[in-house]
Amino acid sequence: MKDYFGVGMRLYLDRLIDWEPLLTLRSGESVDVEAEVGAYRTILETVAALAADFEKPARENWSAEAELTPDGGAVPPAHMREAYAQLQEAGLVSLPVPEEYGGYGVPATMNGWVLEMVARADPSLMMIIGLQTGVANDIAKYGSEEIKQAFLPRFASGEVQGSMDLTEPQAGSDLGGITTRAVDCEDGQIQVDGQKIFISNGGAEVHLVLARDDETFDQSKGTTNGLSLILVPRHREDGSKNGVRVTRLEKKIGIHGSPTCEMIFEGSIGARLGKKGQGFRAMLDLMNVARLGVASQALGLSDAAIHDATEYASQRKQFGKTVAEQPLVMGMLAKMIVNNEAVRALLYRTYRMVDFNAAREAAVQREGISEAERSEIQAELERDTARVRLLTPLCKYFATEVCSDITRDAVQVFGGVGFTEAADVGKYLADSVITTIYEGTSEIQASFALREMGKGVLAVVLREVEAELDLIARDPDLAPLADRIRNVIDGLDETLKVLFSDLNYALSRAKLMAETVIDVIAGAELLNQAAVDDSRRDIAESFIRRRMLEAASVSRRIEDGVDGRFESDTRIVAAVSPSGS
Repeated sequence: MKDYFGVGMRLYLDRLIDWEPLLTLRSGESVDVEAEVGAYRTILETVAALAADFEKPARENWSAEAELTPDGGAVPPAHMREAYAQLQEAGLVSLPVPEEYGGYGVPATMNGWVLEMVARADPSLMMIIGLQTGVANDIAKYGSEEIKQAFLPRFASGEVQGSMDLTEPQAGSDLGGITTRAVDCEDGQIQVDGQKIFISNGGAEVHLVLARDDETFDQSKGTTNGLSLILVPRHREDGSKNGVRVTRLEKKIGIHGSPTCEMIFEGSIGARLGKKGQGFRAMLDLMNVARLGVASQALGLSDAAIHDATEYASQRKQFGKTVAEQPLVMGMLAKMIVNNEAVRALLYRTYRMVDFNAAREAAVQREGISEAERSEIQAELERDTARVRLLTPLCKYFATEVCSDITRDAVQVFGGVGFTEAADVGKYLADSVITTIYEGTSEIQASFALREMGKGVLAVVLREVEAELDLIARDPDLAPLADRIRNVIDGLDETLKVLFSDLNYALSRAKLMAETVIDVIAGAELLNQAAVDDSRRDIAESFIRRRMLEAASVSRRIEDGVDGRFESDTRIVAAVSPSGS
């Protein structure tokens, strides 16, 4: 059986996550760490075994489409429903739901590993599991106790699934254009009317709908003010329909089994999550969870592509040698692996920080701690919340762009066979395309990251990295690599000054800056891995030697190109555009 529970996960589970302080902070009391981590291991081994079983039917039925149902819903194809049922029977569909509501309450890192394994087998199925997690998280954070009691146990059992309903025909990335209307009813419930498009898993029972409050509709239109997050079930308590229906399924070039729906809400009755008019903030929490989930999805897809490419290259012979023995192909395979491990390093580092933040949020609300301790924890929470705001878009950007490259390279390794349905790598490539688009395109992620850098968050992140490099440099074998990262960090201050001297120029170079920051953070995390596991040293060295050279070059490009670059780009586009001819 393929090793779905891979060495990277094991390294973090066993050695790179300090579980004792995390679990103690989460619970507020001493914890049997060995037993807790042992339970996590069992969960991961179970998911790994199930995911390996899902793989074959998922590949064989890759082109099978989701289907509309007579009651106005939509369902994925049969092989996905069967796989979901197996996960549901094992109690593994909504793992982070708190224990008091019937879930396991696992950390975000654990859930990310589960999503990664499911995505490696079937990225369409991962969409359903990922949304279930995200929607349940928002209900747990923003729902009233009544709503939590009504829905969270059903999420934990897998009885219901969820979707997030944001996009409208005139409101894509710019959610200020939302016109779906939320009207307060006399009984305290909310009526929702409107249209949503491109809604993943739109046939789900529970919809989190971002809608504009009726009272301030005209005044707030065009902004993200006056938006509320409404929980709208497809059925009312008596089992009758609730005015929620799927009117169309999109035909896509990948993730065919995931129902992507046009939704209509007509007199649909729901309940507000969080405060009135502050739904955008609540939806951002869900979106950030989803962005990390997409990064896990991309990582799982890349794992599948690397496995198939290395296996094929080691068996296929050309010119008297296996394809893997050809130096160019060996170099390509090594680069695919190294870049994917860099994604893993950045993503797992971010998940670990998310988990500590969640534990701190629980701790500051807990009775019995001193004010001095509460103040210290609150300061740590605020610091790392800012870090996560920067790292989350960087993870989504890096993981999905690398996935696009790796799946394309996997097709190249297969040659002409890769362009046929005889190989699965072409399916991975098609599935990878959407990862750079949904939950915010790569360009939007880079812009979000740049905005956080402009707030001074980058300096906080880099100070942490430099402190880690000081410790790593005590190992004489790793010290030269740590110095290479430091040299790039030393030049970033000047690069940032040049970058932010012109806002348009800064935005046009956001991706370059994002990549440079990613290289630094991922490089440092790879060195952390190498410091505890000698087998990771070649990976760290390969990434750092290559990427620090490229990062230094990027800094020079940013600093040299500031004068008139945006104006030049505008003239180039105008010169060949139809309107300019």
